[in-house]
Amino acid sequence: MPSFRLLHLTFAGREKTPATVDFAPGLTVIYGASDTGKSFIVDALDYMFGGTKLREIPEGRGYTQILLGLEASDGQVLTLQRSTENNKVAVFRRDLRNATSETPDKYFSVTHKANSRNNLSRFLLDILGLDGKWVRKNAKGEARTFSLRDVAHLSLINETRMMARQPPVLSSGQKIHETVEKSIFKLLLTGEGDSNQQAKSTVEEKVSEGRAELLDQLILDLKEKLDAQSSETQLRDQLDRLNASLTAESAAIGGLATERANLTVQHRALGASVADTRQRASEVQALLERFGLLRQQYESDLERLEMVSEAGTLLGYFRSGPCAFCGADLEHQAPDHQLEETTQLHLAVVAEKTKTTELHADLLDTIGDLEQQSQAVNAAEHSIRSRLEAMAAQISRLDERLAPLHSNLQELAQVRSSVERELSIHGQIQDLHDFGAGIAIEESVPVAITQAGLPARTIADFESVLQHTLGSWEVPSAGSVTYDQSTGDFSVGGRWRSDRGKGIRGVLHAAFSTALTQYCAERELSHSGFLVLDSPVITYRQPDDGDDLVLTPRVVEHFYSYLLNEFPVQAIVIENGDPPEAIRTGALTHYFSGSAEGRFGLFPVSGAG
Repeated sequence: MPSFRLLHLTFAGREKTPATVDFAPGLTVIYGASDTGKSFIVDALDYMFGGTKLREIPEGRGYTQILLGLEASDGQVLTLQRSTENNKVAVFRRDLRNATSETPDKYFSVTHKANSRNNLSRFLLDILGLDGKWVRKNAKGEARTFSLRDVAHLSLINETRMMARQPPVLSSGQKIHETVEKSIFKLLLTGEGDSNQQAKSTVEEKVSEGRAELLDQLILDLKEKLDAQSSETQLRDQLDRLNASLTAESAAIGGLATERANLTVQHRALGASVADTRQRASEVQALLERFGLLRQQYESDLERLEMVSEAGTLLGYFRSGPCAFCGADLEHQAPDHQLEETTQLHLAVVAEKTKTTELHADLLDTIGDLEQQSQAVNAAEHSIRSRLEAMAAQISRLDERLAPLHSNLQELAQVRSSVERELSIHGQIQDLHDFGAGIAIEESVPVAITQAGLPARTIADFESVLQHTLGSWEVPSAGSVTYDQSTGDFSVGGRWRSDRGKGIRGVLHAAFSTALTQYCAERELSHSGFLVLDSPVITYRQPDDGDDLVLTPRVVEHFYSYLLNEFPVQAIVIENGDPPEAIRTGALTHYFSGSAEGRFGLFPVSGAG
């Protein structure tokens, strides 16, 4: 979109060191002590964009020129030079940061004139693509041309306006200017200006009559869709009650659902434990079966060895007499012959029996240990299964409690949908009545009365951007945003900005201005291309008593993060408090210390204001 970027603001004078504040393409934060010239920067920027007078401060004495560096979206660099004492602006087509007496490329008057191009307003508006646009200024349909001051009011927000009760759209706060200020807002949102037509033609009157008849028929058709038993007021009361009930039901369901989810996680974990326990039980049982076979083998070996021993005794292997090995009679035997033979066999049997007995004993110990493990594993499995059954019963009971709540919630949602549909029909009827009021009027009333409103689609789109902005900043109740074009005010969470404490008003004004700039940037609509916010979040830290919207400490963090990472154009924030550490490293920051340490303020002396 056609736009500008602020490069720097410089105060210069003879024998004076220039006092310069540079601005980043993205986010610039100017913060620090009070009375150091921070708010004066906003006043000076406003003055350079056509303001009539700049307040004097002692520290500004000797600075005779103010230089504002600009870069247009087409790449051209300009420097606006203005004295603090006249209404002429010199334009240099280069970046200038020192006092100069050189002849500028152009001279312009700061006073906007529709019939002359020799003024700063039309020169800059031409670059922005807004020159020649018309905005309606009164109920008669009279219009004037769009001026640079119109866009400046919505791009430069000082501290007073930031917290004022009047809506952001109505920047002057004067009733007489409401029509033109709403028309300016409409122009920025739609890109379309108003016409300067003041009276209806005969053809238009006939068209209006036909439209009035059509509107009457549309209203009748809509009324037939309404439930005659309920008025709009009753429906709104019912909707409030339904919303309260839905909130309560949702809270109840949320608590039970959380409990059920926790139980489900535990149930799943226990199920995994059962599988592990079952696997261990199978392993132990397999070992018992294998060791049982080995036990049988050992016992069989012991029985065999016992039989060998007994057989030796029965056959005389282990007593005196004829040799059981060679048959020699006792008298023919060598003295140690039979003894030697019988001893060797006996010893072999005894040794094998001893070894097998020891192995058998060790095996019995192992089998006993495994049987104990099997009993422990089976007991653990039984315990886990009991707990699983208990948890399953708990989950089942929770499901039984949740089922009617879900059913009730669905019924409430259906009833609310029906009530909202009825209210929507009432709203459509009211819109048609309002629209028809501009048709069924006397011939002398100008046609422009019915042309001032914003299209419903445009309002909805802007509300969506504003809602996204508030949500990104984590402002509570940001899910409900409504803009009222009749008053220019907007509500958040069902409460109008003008009804809130000044701290909250400041945050909401900043969000509104941010959303407007974002809306124009996303749709390639003409806008200044920058946004200056003075003290947008300075007072929210101690919300006004009685304000029902409590902002969390994270709002400041997300406010700055949004401007640094998501905001598509240049943003300049003036604040007393320190920005978050991440912002101080990611954005261009100027810290005014108000002391001899570091930079004192805008000017290199104290007491800047």
